[in-house]
Amino acid sequence: MTALLMGCTRTLCVMTYNVGAFGKYKENSIPDVAAAVRAAGADIVSLNELDSCNRRHGTYQLEEFAQAMGGWDYHFASAFPYAGGAYGNGVASREKIIGRYNIALPKGNGSEPRSAAVVETKDYVFAAAHLDHRSEAAAQTQAEVLNAWFEEHYAGCRKPVLLCGDMNSEPESPVIAALSRYWEILSPLDPTSPCVPHSPDEQAEKGPAYCIDYIMRLCSAAPVRVKQTEVMSELEGYPLGVTDFSDHYPVMAVLEIR
Repeated sequence: MTALLMGCTRTLCVMTYNVGAFGKYKENSIPDVAAAVRAAGADIVSLNELDSCNRRHGTYQLEEFAQAMGGWDYHFASAFPYAGGAYGNGVASREKIIGRYNIALPKGNGSEPRSAAVVETKDYVFAAAHLDHRSEAAAQTQAEVLNAWFEEHYAGCRKPVLLCGDMNSEPESPVIAALSRYWEILSPLDPTSPCVPHSPDEQAEKGPAYCIDYIMRLCSAAPVRVKQTEVMSELEGYPLGVTDFSDHYPVMAVLEIR
């Protein structure tokens, strides 16, 4: 958005990444994903598909990731109990988190309950969400729950309010149409998933087919100015391919906020 920003401004780099429980293509990709996030210069990151102290991964993955980032603050929102622990979404932030909220997104006729992790810092509000992948009707209901919650809590907010994550819906879908009544899409509409692991033996890496990962801004809250956005198929200065760790590309936006 190019609306006029009044007063002092700062630059904010945000990222969203579906990391597949840090185990999509290797046993533990936390150190590598943390290195990629640092290489991108992100200040805050939305992480989808996290395990927490369950039998699949016996650690609190978000805490481990935050430690790998050098002691970042963090917030986890469980979507449902899983294998003796939990599964859900999280936010890791370079800045101190001053407010933490969980939004339960109903299963409906979809595959499972979902969640959104919401944090507030002194300068902005940021959320990590993950919508249903099997049922468009369920995903649309979840989108409406997000719309209602943010309009109730943050309409008219003097801070920017950002929503990030894997919406499992393409730009022309009814789900994104429902979100777009309240949210402005800031990120590119280039394909983000599915990707195949990088291999030196491959002649050419198969590119993703669908745009389903987004960075959005709540239209009724404070404006932002977009300086740069990118679906990150490669990271300059980072030696490994981002698809070594997930079947999603990370998505990044550099914003100027008041």
